[in-house]
Amino acid sequence: MKILWIDDEIDLLKPFIYLLQQEGYEVETATSGEDGVELARREVFDLIFLDEIMPGVDGLEVLRKIKNENSQQIVVMVTKSEEEDLMKKAYGSWVDDYITKPFSFNQLLSVLNRTLKRRSIISEQMAEEYATQFRTFSEPADYLEWVDYYKSIVSWDLRLLDYGSNDLKVLQKEKKHEANAGFAKYIENNYRDFLNGKGPTLSNNLFAYAVLPVLKEGPVHFVLFDSMRLDQYYKLSNSLREFFEINTEFYYSILPTATPYSRNSLFSGLLPLEILQKFPQYWSFEEKGQNRFEKELFAELLKKHNLRIKYSYYKLSSIQDIERSINSIVNDKADIVITVINFFDLLLHSIPGRGDMKGVLDDERVLLNLLGYWFPLSPIFEIFKRLSKKQRRIILTTDHGFIRVRKPTIIYGGRSISPNLRYKYGPALRVDNKTALLLNNPGDISLPYEDPSVRFAIAKEDYYFIYPTKPTEYEKEFKFTFQHGGISMEEMILPYAIMNPR
Repeated sequence: MKILWIDDEIDLLKPFIYLLQQEGYEVETATSGEDGVELARREVFDLIFLDEIMPGVDGLEVLRKIKNENSQQIVVMVTKSEEEDLMKKAYGSWVDDYITKPFSFNQLLSVLNRTLKRRSIISEQMAEEYATQFRTFSEPADYLEWVDYYKSIVSWDLRLLDYGSNDLKVLQKEKKHEANAGFAKYIENNYRDFLNGKGPTLSNNLFAYAVLPVLKEGPVHFVLFDSMRLDQYYKLSNSLREFFEINTEFYYSILPTATPYSRNSLFSGLLPLEILQKFPQYWSFEEKGQNRFEKELFAELLKKHNLRIKYSYYKLSSIQDIERSINSIVNDKADIVITVINFFDLLLHSIPGRGDMKGVLDDERVLLNLLGYWFPLSPIFEIFKRLSKKQRRIILTTDHGFIRVRKPTIIYGGRSISPNLRYKYGPALRVDNKTALLLNNPGDISLPYEDPSVRFAIAKEDYYFIYPTKPTEYEKEFKFTFQHGGISMEEMILPYAIMNPR
């Protein structure tokens, strides 16, 4: 069992810490609220003892920050007061228990055992709640129900990270696989209707539906994190709630769920084939540079809506880019300031030495914990903090999500097949239609093509494409990697947040 004790007078507590260590507990300490919050972000603790009165940031504020990062974290408040008002304040901020100074070691052990036992009880209750919820499950009937179901799955993912039994986690993984199989069938049957306006907000109409109404009320910063999944959004939005009131809505990415298609569509207000037809100079069939005309496409979008406003555009691919641009972004007085941040790559590049990369990519809990630690310390977070002080409204979203691929499917075709693992295009493509959506005419779903012989294949669920030559080698190389471009809830169902400064 691992304990964190946060107290500015930690030296006075050394006898208790020693006795806890003798009982087999591992104890780490922090002498300030700021250090305690940082440790709680970086490491996993079974329980935190938190002093209620400390210089600087007080205990209740530290408690709120810790719970915003991880609502399941067990925290015991150490206080000198038994006043009812104080305890209500503390419990209102999700404190799990409290102990009053002065206390004996036996009293400390009693609180410790009582609180950790509660964790076991919570796990049992969680199993019952999980069984009850999914016993009555019926497959979603429309796009709104799929959003609600996906939100429920992600909520359970996050809850099970800390409290769920291994059996429950295995069951959850199976439920998610089943859900994605059903979701793929739903998309295959209904996606064409979506494109005709009978469905959710899509990439190409996100601006008109979500951004334009906010823009009419005043200046706005539009921030797009490349490749952000809903569980990551929930994690980082918890950190931002200290500075913003956040209203979360959802939209669907177009297919393929990849940057050249989804993001170009978002900034142009057009489907990919429409971009090629109306602005062929802004569409490229080359793999590199397919998104280099986003600013120009956005200018055309403003013309389409007869908007004569000032706009700025920033694309940030590295921490150095952000540090160089942060003052310009924060002080920009344009009516709409667009900031595109290569979010997922920046997160992965934050791993010290990059030596732990495999461990991070093999364990999604580690990835989320890394995000929880890295984001509040990053210059990206600083942008949000400074914008909140300037009372600027923000719309935060992403262009697509991603999924960990697990199952290979062989794709056949000529030598000119595109290299992507979740979608392919080229002549004479052949693939098992149980594992991928095969489009003999890409124009049916408004995808551009250079030649009438070109076909598209888009992987379903958690499949990824491998070639018939050296299939074992390809399978081993790419299995369990994070990919995007296909049909899954994680890649298609995306959050966008309207954020008002507090």
